[in-house]
Amino acid sequence: MKIFRTDLHIGLNNKLFEISSGSLGLDKVSFSEDKITCTIHSEQAPNGYYLKGLMTVSIRESCDRCLIDFNSKQKIEFSILLTSDVKLIKNDEHDVIFFTDQDDAIEIDPVLAEYILLDRPLKKLCTEDCKGLCTSCGCNKNEIDCDCKQETQSSSREVLKNIN
Repeated sequence: MKIFRTDLHIGLNNKLFEISSGSLGLDKVSFSEDKITCTIHSEQAPNGYYLKGLMTVSIRESCDRCLIDFNSKQKIEFSILLTSDVKLIKNDEHDVIFFTDQDDAIEIDPVLAEYILLDRPLKKLCTEDCKGLCTSCGCNKNEIDCDCKQETQSSSREVLKNIN
């Protein structure tokens, strides 16, 4: 997605953009919708501009407990500093893109792709109370109550107590 200097100079006031998920180059992420909506607000900053916004992304995930596929809708906030000041490149509050006075436009897709990757949860669950799969028969315990007897495994301390 290109942001033009003229738009930045005038100011973006919660302007709505639509981005194709294919344009982000995230081949390992399965999007459930091709369209990503993005609202951006811009402010002038010393030697550049601040971009602040919110993306709405729909991703197809596989549950880590029961292995079913589900759609996850995420709202991701972002903050980007566009600047020609080399000293501000190591800014901790914002992602920084080098943007000189000679540049007419800036491509922010790579930074937005990073935000999507960083926002993905480590543990992907279809629901908070997902019961997962039976360790004996493999059925989905969210759908079926199986008759398998679950052996409770003794803790590692119990095993150590039995060593002679």
